[in-house]
Amino acid sequence: MAYEVQTSNLYLKPGHVFLPAEPTQIWSVAASGIAVLIFDQRQKRGGMAHYSRPYREKGISTAIYAAPAIVALVQMFRESGSSDKDLEAQIYGGSVNPSAPNYEKGLDEDNAKVGFELLRKMGLPIIGRDVGGPRARKIVFQSGTGETLVAKVDRVRESDWYPGAAPRN
Repeated sequence: MAYEVQTSNLYLKPGHVFLPAEPTQIWSVAASGIAVLIFDQRQKRGGMAHYSRPYREKGISTAIYAAPAIVALVQMFRESGSSDKDLEAQIYGGSVNPSAPNYEKGLDEDNAKVGFELLRKMGLPIIGRDVGGPRARKIVFQSGTGETLVAKVDRVRESDWYPGAAPRN
């Protein structure tokens, strides 16, 4: 079995979509937001979208919202020669944490529901999922192999969101 060496790393913040040209280790932290990972089995290539809001405001179409994020990622695959029949999805996040700053009741559930609904409507099989509950997820995705590591965490530190940031006491 050949092992694909990942050539770079990227931290994907909420509101961003990424489909690398070369194998990349993509990582993210999803609390009430959702990380959607898509992998093309034929091309051996994967990407990630991370959104934090389920429904977009009228006239605003950015990847902070579910539909623009997921549709943009799928469109990037299509434009690079992927066929929908070769794509498979994973979905992580949607945690409930009433003690989090700016907590909005129901945001977690709405984010997950919309993500599942969009992937279903697009006909993409969901091969991995871990949503809901009280814990955030740290996600590491190997874009060249589709391998995924998900760790549930009780607390998300500032350094989890901003790599290189010094931890606060």
